[in-house]
Amino acid sequence: MRTILPLCLLLAGCPSPADPVCGDGVVDEDLGEQCDDPAGNGLLPDQCRQDCTLPVCGDGVVDSGEACDDGTDFGGDGCTPACEEETGTIETEDNGTPLLANALADVGHGGLPDGDVDCWRVTVPEDGFVDVETRTSPDAVDDGCPDVTLSLHEPVRGAILATGAASADRCVALDPIRQPGARFLPGGAYAVCVEGLLGREVPAYTLDLQTGDSCDLEGVPWLVEDDPDQDGMPDACDPDDDNDGVLDEVDNCPRVPNAGDPVALAPYGDGWLRDWLVVGPLVGISSPDRCLPTADRLGPDDATAEIGLGVQVEGEPWLPLFSDGDRIELFRPLGGEAPRESYQALWVRSPDGPVDLTLSVGPDDGARVWWDDAVVLEDARCQGTQQDRNEVPVSLGTGWHRLLIKVYDQGGGWGVYARFKDGDGNGVTDLEISLQEGGPWAPDQTDSDGDGIGDACDRTP
Repeated sequence: MRTILPLCLLLAGCPSPADPVCGDGVVDEDLGEQCDDPAGNGLLPDQCRQDCTLPVCGDGVVDSGEACDDGTDFGGDGCTPACEEETGTIETEDNGTPLLANALADVGHGGLPDGDVDCWRVTVPEDGFVDVETRTSPDAVDDGCPDVTLSLHEPVRGAILATGAASADRCVALDPIRQPGARFLPGGAYAVCVEGLLGREVPAYTLDLQTGDSCDLEGVPWLVEDDPDQDGMPDACDPDDDNDGVLDEVDNCPRVPNAGDPVALAPYGDGWLRDWLVVGPLVGISSPDRCLPTADRLGPDDATAEIGLGVQVEGEPWLPLFSDGDRIELFRPLGGEAPRESYQALWVRSPDGPVDLTLSVGPDDGARVWWDDAVVLEDARCQGTQQDRNEVPVSLGTGWHRLLIKVYDQGGGWGVYARFKDGDGNGVTDLEISLQEGGPWAPDQTDSDGDGIGDACDRTP
């Protein structure tokens, strides 16, 4: 039988089959192809791409099921790495400090390269709360939680008021129910800063913000600082702060009981001393040694000077100061142009007999401290308040002892921390405190000048 050869072989040879390539309409897995459209590959929505890969989020083309696709791996630009549209506030750099914070009204979006910090400015009503929760993306809560840290700051000084935490039912959040520092805030602007855990990259995050009146919070384990009279209602929400039966709106001194009976005072929380007699501001004299308080201003000798409610010092009376926090804030109640000074005094007794303790003081700026009639501590540093900055041993014998602190302020913040600690470094709470010499404080709410303000609260009685 005769074999008939193809004409191409008789003439010049037949072409070999073409090598497989992307674009030939055949999916060749050996080449890593996921698709190959015979009608052509391209950049239309849902179309096989020019490199024979399937359309995916991040390729810069908006396909079915995608709200957006900007081709980047970071959020904070209107489109998340999951191709979800970011509706709300988009972060803008430079926003890495509380002073440079972006405004946040409701929902905020951002992304964090290595070492980046984003700060957001929030506005809080008087006695308000801040509730901020983090999410990975705007819509998909079950995508998990971003690995971030969250902190609430005073916007000017940058002091941290609260830090975020995760719980069984929330991603990392500033939760005012669990975190006292996020509630009962003075009205104004604050900064919320978010950072990747250990400074790591976070491609995208979403912040949900709520603010409101702290009195509307439910399920809060109220602290003593929220509710000093422990009647179950925080002072900011309580129509009778001192629980003396006289409503605040008609009480001439709402935080001092009217009855005239002795008031039981004691350290708070971890032993912090919050209830003081205070006189100031005393102004017009600069320190001769950095921020060390000036010489005697209570009289010929500060150590033995008369101290008591209404006693005048350079035209200013001694008055009670009941702090809402562990740090005794002095600028807001006293005011005055820097340089300025104040004195804080109280009497303390150990009901269980003699005991040796450590007195801890952290002033802004410098301080001089007397225990009974002797100076036990001097600090000339110009500094911010810091818990337990200075420590000195003291002995409590039987009876009452006087603690007197003088704080010099060169400008900026002005305040002091003070407490007693035991031999293990724990704050001592089983002490009796008085605001008058010789025994428990029995306030007299007489209104000597008839101005409607009881003497115990009146700067000009």
